[in-house]
Amino acid sequence: MWKLLTRVVNAVEIRVITAWFVASAVLQGLTLALMIPFLRALFSRSESLTGWLIAVVILGVSVLIVDTTAMYRSYRVSVFEICDTMIDRIAEHVLTLPLGWFSAEREAAVVNATSKEVNTLSHLTSMVIANLCNAFIVPLVMLGATAFVEWPLALIMAATIIPLVLVLRLMGAATTRANEMEDRTSSAAAGRLVEFARLQPVLRATGVTRTGWAPVRSALEDDAESMLDGLRVKGRPGQYFNLIVNVAFALVMAVGLSRVSGHRLDVVAYLAIMAVTARTLLPLTKAAMYASEADNTKVALRAVGDILDARPLPDPEPGQEIAPQGTTVALSDVSFSYDEGRPVLAGVSLTAPQGRVTALVGPSGAGKSTILRLAARFWDVDDGTVTIGGVPVRSIRAATIMSMTSMVFQDVYLFDTTIRENLRIARPEATDAELAEAVRRARLDRVVEALPRGWDTQVGPGGLSLSGGERQRVAIARAFVKDAPILLLDEITSALDGENESAITEVVRELSEGRTVIMVAHRLSTVRQADEVVFLEPTGAGARVAQCGTPQELAAVPGPFRDFIEASTASSRWHIRQG
Repeated sequence: MWKLLTRVVNAVEIRVITAWFVASAVLQGLTLALMIPFLRALFSRSESLTGWLIAVVILGVSVLIVDTTAMYRSYRVSVFEICDTMIDRIAEHVLTLPLGWFSAEREAAVVNATSKEVNTLSHLTSMVIANLCNAFIVPLVMLGATAFVEWPLALIMAATIIPLVLVLRLMGAATTRANEMEDRTSSAAAGRLVEFARLQPVLRATGVTRTGWAPVRSALEDDAESMLDGLRVKGRPGQYFNLIVNVAFALVMAVGLSRVSGHRLDVVAYLAIMAVTARTLLPLTKAAMYASEADNTKVALRAVGDILDARPLPDPEPGQEIAPQGTTVALSDVSFSYDEGRPVLAGVSLTAPQGRVTALVGPSGAGKSTILRLAARFWDVDDGTVTIGGVPVRSIRAATIMSMTSMVFQDVYLFDTTIRENLRIARPEATDAELAEAVRRARLDRVVEALPRGWDTQVGPGGLSLSGGERQRVAIARAFVKDAPILLLDEITSALDGENESAITEVVRELSEGRTVIMVAHRLSTVRQADEVVFLEPTGAGARVAQCGTPQELAAVPGPFRDFIEASTASSRWHIRQG
């Protein structure tokens, strides 16, 4: 566990805190040990009482100072090194991971890591280390002190060490297994709940929500069952541990009383030993609980470590980055699959020239959206090359690609804050005047004026207080704010009504001026504004490029693009007959 711990927390600080708590426990043990001669002197009215009293007071004050210092430093680590710094480290690392890493279960793992796991780890320095030191070191010091006063009683205490260690080892292995199972089922259940939230439109449309969604119900039942199993597994060794401790204490009392009756041990010494031994009994019986919490910490460390071990897409080494010469985006013989054995693209080659609009057209499953994400290097290709300005994207830093690219997708997500802050995400240093200009160019100004608090209106989770068209305009305004030379558009008008489609099409035409634009389009009205068209067809071995050229060129020859035009034109002439 120490190796895992030092990967996510400052190793030097953990060692220092552990040393302070060990010192505090030793001083506590010595203070309790001195209570034996102090009580003997007190009840026998010995002249040495004052000396023992001074020694006890000095050690007591030392315990207070050392323990306070240890607790202060431990809380600093809990708050700053774990609750603050670790959350930042996880967040910063997650931002570098490719989108291909994210699944519902991994998203849930990130949520657990920044809430449940961090909370578990925050207890380590402030509670677990402190209580484990008190539970084991104080009794060991008392064992040594008792050996000087009455060795038979110390022998009984020492005899309990071996069974306690064995039970602790048994408990540690069982607890780790139980905690790992609980963590897996908890992450799986959380992942299913994320899917359940995402799929609400589909589930409600199919009526599933009336009876409950079986995958969620099954995942929650598995989680509850693993929790119960974990409690049973962890409970039994803890009961054995406490039984051994209490039986040993009872034996010490009985043997001590027997020796008092036989005049081999004075009453005062016996009472003093029993008093200080009883004082150590409570923390020792809690040792099993804190040992279990230490195993929880181990599982939490592994969960956090799994996230921090996830590797981002490789960036070029410092000084090895090549600057793009322009913004032309090209794919050369690109093959790609999300899952092994299920190819999405097979040998795709296309060019989106600088300053021109390239439309990707084709049926669903033809890999159009995948091409956009490969152009932005959300994933790396399996074979072939993606270039920007003639430079392979692997030779360009991810931050550089992101600074050169604006993206507007069909499903626009807005943060639960104001419109102003949602726009400023694109460029945090943007002035209010620049935001206002972007809003005007995106035709969002009338929407802002109509909102109850204007710019400072909260848009709700995901932007749900705005309509679909209004959310699209916010996304387009973000693109105006960012003012990046490459623009990626993914079916941004496919789910809009005719009025919103016409308005957003006009805005996109203005946004596209002077930029390299790659857009996925299903509607003919959107395709017509493109300079270049790439028609993609899915095959069993992955999508391929079926046709490539200007809209006019492709419309003039037989092929899938002309079929697309004819189908789109025919559907526009549909009307409802009145009987």
